[in-house]
Amino acid sequence: MSSALYLRGDLGTVTAEQAQKYDFKEGGKLITYDFVLVTDTEAKSLREDEAMKAMEALGRRMKLYEGLPVPDVD
Repeated sequence: MSSALYLRGDLGTVTAEQAQKYDFKEGGKLITYDFVLVTDTEAKSLREDEAMKAMEALGRRMKLYEGLPVPDVD
């Protein structure tokens, strides 16, 4: 069984506490991320789930074909 590295990031805003702790401007943008070691099967599933969520957020009806989103015209 092989494994893959999955990176998930979120964009937030620097809080007053973080600004003071790290000497950074409050209200600035902050990227947080997690590294997760997953199997190839889990990585494929995560990619597909995230692709479908992104298409839904754009109002697109899509399905996956060989791992790629294509228009769902059925």
